[in-house]
This record gives sequence, C-alpha cells and structure tokens, in this order.
Amino acid sequence: MRASPLEAGGQWGMHAHAMKKPASAALTPVEEMHRGPDPQGGPKPAASGLLTKLAISLVIGGLFAWLAARGGLPLIPPASSFDQIAPWTIPGYVASLLVLHVLRATRWRFLIEPVKRVPLREVMVVNWIGFFAIFALPLRLGEFARPALGKARQGIPISAGFGTVAVERVVDGLLTSLCVAWALLILPRLSTRDPIARHLPTYGYFALALFTGAFVALGAFLWQRRLATRLTRAVVGVASMRLADLLAEKIDNVADGVRSIGNVRLGTGFLLESIAYWGTNAVGVWLLGAGCGLPEFGLGHAVAVMGVLAIGILLPTGPGLFGNFQLAVGACLRLFFPESVVAEQGAVFIFLLYALQSTVMVGAGVIPMYATGIRLPDLLGVSADRKVGNGGPPL
Repeated sequence: MRASPLEAGGQWGMHAHAMKKPASAALTPVEEMHRGPDPQGGPKPAASGLLTKLAISLVIGGLFAWLAARGGLPLIPPASSFDQIAPWTIPGYVASLLVLHVLRATRWRFLIEPVKRVPLREVMVVNWIGFFAIFALPLRLGEFARPALGKARQGIPISAGFGTVAVERVVDGLLTSLCVAWALLILPRLSTRDPIARHLPTYGYFALALFTGAFVALGAFLWQRRLATRLTRAVVGVASMRLADLLAEKIDNVADGVRSIGNVRLGTGFLLESIAYWGTNAVGVWLLGAGCGLPEFGLGHAVAVMGVLAIGILLPTGPGLFGNFQLAVGACLRLFFPESVVAEQGAVFIFLLYALQSTVMVGAGVIPMYATGIRLPDLLGVSADRKVGNGGPPL
C-alpha cells in the first residue's frame, strides 16, 4: 500500500520511543495524530480541545480588533479611499511578497542540514505549509506543523524540528527588535494620546532584551548540550532510567536543531538569507506605504512598521492573526504620523498590507497542501480516523 503524501519521505511512527504514556497523560497535538478514534465513538479530545482554543483565540483577536477600531482606525476603509493608490502599488508589493516568501522558506535548509540534507523542493513544501498553518490555526498552534511535517516526510525527529524553529524565532526576533530600536532612536516621533503607541518604545526595548537573552541562552545550551543530557539522565534516572533516556534523547535532538548556529558556514548562510528576507520585506512595505499616499513615508518608517508588526503578531491570537496585526501597525504609524493621516491613508495601507500578505500566505500554503492531499486538521490530528493525505500525489 502506498504511503500517504504526508508520510512521503519518512514514516511518522514513534516506534523508536516504545515507552507509552499513562492513559491520563495529556498528549501533544503531534501525538494526537497517532491516536485512533475514541472507542466509545465520541469526539476526539484533540477536536474538542481545538474548538476551545479557537473560541479563546477569537475572543483575544476580537479584543485586539476592537482596540484598533476604538483608536480611530477603520478596519475596512471606505471604497473612495482606494482612489488615491498609485497603479504600481499592488503589483509591486505582491512581487516583493513572492520574493520574501521564497527567502523565508529556503533559509531553513541551513538550520536543518546538521540533522539531514533536505531537497530544496521539500524545504519549500514543508515551510510553505507550515507558514500557512501558523497563519490559519488559532493561538499559533501551527508552530507544530513544520516539525510534524519534517518528521512525516523526511524522518526528522520532531524535537530537532522544534530546535530549528527556536533558532529561527530567536534570530528573527533579534533582527526585528533591533530594527524597532534603531527606528525609535533615529526617526523623529510625534506625541500621541494612544496608550499603546505611547508604550511602544518600552515594548520594543523589552523585546530586544528578551531576544538577546534568548540568543545567548541558545548558544549556552548548544555549548553545554552534553552536560544537559548527563544531568537529565542523572536526575530523572533516579526515578526511571527509561524516562531519563527518552528525555535525554529529546534534549539531544533539540540541540541538533540548534547546532547550525555553531557552524560558521551554516550560521552565516542563515543570517545572510534572513537579512535578505527582512530587507526585501522592508522594501516592499516602503513601496506599499508610498503607493498608498502616506506623506514622506521613508524606508526608515517601513523598517519600524515591519519590526513592530513582526513582534506584535507573535502574540497568540485568532486565525489569520486578525486584530493584533491591525493594532500593531496602527500603533506604530501613530508614532510618526498625525491621527488624520493614520485614519485615512494609514487605514488603506494597513488594509492592503494585511489583505495582500494573507492572500500570498494562503495561496503558497494551500497549493502544496492540495497537491499532497493534506488537510489542515491533519496537521494537528483532529481527524485521525481518516488516512492523512489520501488521494494526492507526493511531491
């Protein structure tokens, strides 16, 4: 029998870790994918749990959207507002999105190489589906998708996959918080009554300190990986050597996912492509802002918007990152532009920024999902009673 497309390139099975969890232990979304239907015929815990998370996320996203609208930002600008857009604006920004989406995906090859050399096409498939899952699923549950797909399609340990995600998040957070700090120090700012905008400098400097500390912690963890595994075996082994060996293996796999930052070639390659990715992002935001008629919208303003947005959407919220996206960009614009500009040209800019990014994100994720026969619930095991990816050719 042919393996399902999700399993193409590597089997999902966790037979390497034969130890079973107690029935009462909570399962991760990835482990739920291996669990069959409830023998009593009831709904799976993963499905009901996801609905609860969805409800919570919608409340959070709605609160963010309400805060943005309460501050005077129309979430959907009037149709007449779009008359001022330069004709080259949308094609130019979409072109930049396509370039940065490729760069964002391909740089992962540097992070995963210490674990396994993955074909570039497969790198694109795993990452584009993963990015879409982060966008589409509530409370950033989509972060599980890339490690899960890496395990399923390439046999990469899930803990190693999470290690690569950790490096990517920390490096991106450090770069974008540096952008925010630079913009706050260099660009002239206006006084504003908006409480969120007033506190943005504090949030920005806190993010810089947080991600700098996280980067140092990753380096220390990599440096002392052997010590970490030895301590795990020594401490946990008092209760259960089997559990100690399993945890030590997980820690070692995570370290494999982090190992690229200790390699000059791989670390430099990832850093350069990350800079190219964020640089392309900033240029695209600059083109969009200028085309929407924001007065004297320069590259520095684009860097500030990009950095604040990147940090703002890290907050767990509803599907589509709706709410915190608009709130973050609106607060950033209020630091540099009058309220009247933010409510008019700024509203058009934010609407197109969100709509075009969402369109490219969804298209880049749905196309490979359709080609492989993968459904969104399959990434979290909500429907384990169905053969994952059935009916589509493996890429």
